[in-house]
Amino acid sequence: MSAIRPTQTTIIQLINLVRQQASTEEIEELLKKDPTLSFNLLRFINSSGFGLSCEITSFRHAVMILGLKKLFRWAALLLTTSRAGGTPPAVGQTAVVRGRLMELLAQDCMPPEEADQAFVTGIFSLLDVMLGMPMDEALKLLSVPEPVADALQHRRGPLGELLTLAEACESNDDAAFDRTAATLHLSSQQINFAHLQALAWVDHLIDT
Repeated sequence: MSAIRPTQTTIIQLINLVRQQASTEEIEELLKKDPTLSFNLLRFINSSGFGLSCEITSFRHAVMILGLKKLFRWAALLLTTSRAGGTPPAVGQTAVVRGRLMELLAQDCMPPEEADQAFVTGIFSLLDVMLGMPMDEALKLLSVPEPVADALQHRRGPLGELLTLAEACESNDDAAFDRTAATLHLSSQQINFAHLQALAWVDHLIDT
């Protein structure tokens, strides 16, 4: 088993704090211990995409502006880019495409809360590769909702079907594509359009 780099460890701790709805103070305390993570957060929140009129320099302010839901998404995205020695950047990119694709499709066929979970499922679907350990061990490090864990380990439930569909889009597995699309009541046009949107979204993320 390969060692998790300090930044990865801190991101995992941050994800767990956010999932536990920890206080701003606890989150701020963790950010202070990891300069790289702190720098990335402040750079992210001060980017032009947020359109803030003043620069945010304190972690407390950054956490309050982002809110827990966005902070969780940001940390999950960051985990895909903080690669351990042998993990190629393409792995993280694939995970982000999956997350965005699954989120877009979930918005068409699931309640809003599950669309959020779909994003997380896709983002974490290559966690075993990113952390260099089996998926069940990786999931012991992270606090994720039960439906997400079930989808990641067993491809069960609607989220599991969505993940199988996302994988079928990558591998051109027509049989799995047709089966999961039918189960989720999604047309191939819907899926292909969402896939193009997800790829464009990730391109934009990389360029910014």
